[in-house]
Amino acid sequence: MSSETASAVLPPTRSVELVVGSPYGIDDWLGGPAGRYDFVFVNDEGAGAEVYLEDPATERIYLEVEHFGRGVSRAVTASVPPGTYRWVCITDYTIKYSRPVVVTGDPLPYAVHGIVPVTGLDLRIPINSYVAWITAQLPALTEQVEQLRNALQAGDLVKAKRDWLTAHVTYETLGGAYRAYDETGDDINADPPRGLTGERLADADFAGFRKIEAMLWRDRPAATITPYADALLAAIGELADELALPNAITPIDIGRRAHEILEDTLQWDLNGIGDAGSGTELATTDANLTGVWQALAPLRSILRKQNPYLDETDEQLRRTQQLVRSYQHDDGWVALAALSVRQRAAVNAAVQHSVELLAHTAAIVDPRNAARERGPITHD
Repeated sequence: MSSETASAVLPPTRSVELVVGSPYGIDDWLGGPAGRYDFVFVNDEGAGAEVYLEDPATERIYLEVEHFGRGVSRAVTASVPPGTYRWVCITDYTIKYSRPVVVTGDPLPYAVHGIVPVTGLDLRIPINSYVAWITAQLPALTEQVEQLRNALQAGDLVKAKRDWLTAHVTYETLGGAYRAYDETGDDINADPPRGLTGERLADADFAGFRKIEAMLWRDRPAATITPYADALLAAIGELADELALPNAITPIDIGRRAHEILEDTLQWDLNGIGDAGSGTELATTDANLTGVWQALAPLRSILRKQNPYLDETDEQLRRTQQLVRSYQHDDGWVALAALSVRQRAAVNAAVQHSVELLAHTAAIVDPRNAARERGPITHD
């Protein structure tokens, strides 16, 4: 939870072991000089445990160890600035607070930002908003896939390719790169089988947009592609039904969505693995960036209060999308393979930097337990 600059002189690291659940519990270490610590937590509690180092005045946490069972040890390195803290140990049946933990000395030579825990309840309204936005896009997506099917039924493969790209880009803005919809997601946008190229890819056993892409760009007869468009329409209808169910998107999903969309972009699209023949990897990347903006939108009320990197993240996303869009011309998108080594490295670096900044969002919005949600409280 710290931000260490390259020019900062890092203080020495100190080692501390704490036994969670013993009679003296989380009172093993009650302070010392500000700086970097290697904490080793040993769970003697007999149940899954979570431990936070919290500033009780602000409720911000500066260290966390989540979900470790009896007899398990966890090592965590943390930077602790001057201040008064307390250990919070949460198990399935109790919460323990330590005596005051006093850290003294000069401010650290780098910024350390604590996090106020966000709970599943805090995320319910953002989740509902995000689901509503996705649901509102599905009629347009359905209409676009219907146009694709109509072009196939008419035997117009040139138009079908254009319609395929229009519909696929729309789907990718929905966070589709995260593949959050399990089997339905595979039916809509299954990744091409690894290792298959050329004609074998068009004949492989997979489904959705990528299957249609593989067949279209290998000039398969339109009549053989049309059944896959019908199946794609059915899968989009199933997605609409799934989104109407409670917990269609969970608090964990919403917290990680923006970050993992671009992680998948790096892994699949910008490595050329996700492409099935159209050469539209950069169009997909652009759509994924739009999907990131949409995933962040319902979280902004939380992020504005907690994320000191939000403005930097927004600016980096804008620069990245501007760079990607510079490869869209009147006659279409430049294929990834057509970029020079330097151009490709610049796109990868821009997306990678965006992913790094979005990691702050993922950490802040990751749902955590909080005392107000839990049962009896004890004090060591």
